[in-house]
Amino acid sequence: MIPVLLNKLQVLLNAGITDEAQVVYLMSGIRKLLEQQQVKKQYQYLKFHCDWTLHCRLEGPAAQDVLKYFETANSHLKTGAGLRSLPSDLRREVDNLSQMKHFKRELYAFLKANSLPDLSATRSDGWIHFLHLYGKVVEDCPLVISGKNNSASAIDSVTVHVEVANQPVGDEMPFNITWTILDKNGLSGDIVILNSFSLNP
Repeated sequence: MIPVLLNKLQVLLNAGITDEAQVVYLMSGIRKLLEQQQVKKQYQYLKFHCDWTLHCRLEGPAAQDVLKYFETANSHLKTGAGLRSLPSDLRREVDNLSQMKHFKRELYAFLKANSLPDLSATRSDGWIHFLHLYGKVVEDCPLVISGKNNSASAIDSVTVHVEVANQPVGDEMPFNITWTILDKNGLSGDIVILNSFSLNP
């Protein structure tokens, strides 16, 4: 089973990820491999992002860990403080999560460990282009505070939304990924990550 699946993923990655359906196929294939190879603990963020791809809402242990950082950040942001004024350790972790740096690191490590091509096999901005497609797959699929943690939490959920610009800027297509933190009072705050991918990679 594993060699067959690896071969399918190799073909997919060599051809390039160009749409949301291919993102879902890649992430579901990786999720199966994580299970079969018994390496889920080595790739906790990768597993989290695979799971997010496959569920309309996510409230497992990894989601709760991610939500704790956003909840702590939200308590600072509600006072009017900006992201840059967060304590340095918290700011670094929120940056890593919202820019999906942990995800990228573990995805590339996993692909390398399995002798699979990385996302730059067909385009130099492969990660950024993939990120915008991945964001569209998981957008409006909230990370939800689980029942056992709900009473102690000030926030209700975190949701991602992707917005692609109406017009390119030269050869680049700008887009942003907005993380919306919804608290129990119905108030929300946003963390916006700006990016762009090439129209002529």
